[in-house]
Amino acid sequence: MMRWTLLVCLLALAGCDDTANGPDQLSEYLNRLSTVTGMTLTAATPFPGELDLPEAPRTELPAANQIDLIDFLSLSGCELQINLGRRNTQLGRTAAPSQRLLLDLEFMELAPACIALLRDRGDTELANVLQQASLDRRSLLPLSTLQAVLMGPEWQAFWQRPTALEAYPTQTNSLIIASLTRLGDLTAGWLGGSWAASNREFELLLSDLRVGDGGALMLAHYLVARDLARANELLEAARVQAPLCPYGQPTARSRALNRVVTQFFVGQVQPWLVRLRQRKEALHQPIKALEAPLGAVLPPDYIDWAMQRDQLLINQTQVIKTHVQTIQRTLAACGES
Repeated sequence: MMRWTLLVCLLALAGCDDTANGPDQLSEYLNRLSTVTGMTLTAATPFPGELDLPEAPRTELPAANQIDLIDFLSLSGCELQINLGRRNTQLGRTAAPSQRLLLDLEFMELAPACIALLRDRGDTELANVLQQASLDRRSLLPLSTLQAVLMGPEWQAFWQRPTALEAYPTQTNSLIIASLTRLGDLTAGWLGGSWAASNREFELLLSDLRVGDGGALMLAHYLVARDLARANELLEAARVQAPLCPYGQPTARSRALNRVVTQFFVGQVQPWLVRLRQRKEALHQPIKALEAPLGAVLPPDYIDWAMQRDQLLINQTQVIKTHVQTIQRTLAACGES
């Protein structure tokens, strides 16, 4: 029975054939297994709700040190005055978290020059007010970044499950990987004290998240784990209740199972699994790199969800290995088939 492992490994190394609709091929494989084993296929369970990204908490950030009108008027000659002016407009007060983050980053970027100018003028009191305001914004920066990036509607859209997978992941590209990587680099830089930011670049990167395939990736991995577990149940039921080779020799049923596994699992499902593994490897690292700098401020429900997500994505190799072992165990009494 070692030939099943060999065939699977060879396909995993090649993995170059185009595949059709992976979920349909997986369903066809299950139906063929049910027919050849004579066992009833268990009902499919829906995607569990706890694997959906939890909704962002509706919490207000603590207020940073504010600059009053008199202080604002005293900032003549400082670029920081323009920043504060934008923040204090109606549009600024109701801005999205991403725009508020950009204003905070700009404030911290411009504050040192303004503070130095005020000290040169002898306005030590206002310089100290600005210094404290800058420190307040820096202490709130992890939370501000969390709300703008991982709690924003774009990240929710990234993890939204599609209604159908169709030919996923063959239609994906590297754009979202580059965007995730760049967002991760920006986030780490901001939290590390490099506050330069481009409004246009940041908003475009967030917009890219809306068309990302995190939800499709999770749905595909869930279908694989669920349906290969159902396949294992069929094979185990046949091994116990209606062995394929009760007298230790190959039978018509065992040869039929060999054909089903070769044609439908190795020939059709496995190339799709290889593509899923490649897509997971491409996406998972930049996702983790984006989350890592914000680990200290991630809400508990997000942490729980991320752990379940990672377990689902990482465990697929073991899921496939367990299925191959179940095939081998089912045919163990058949000798050479």
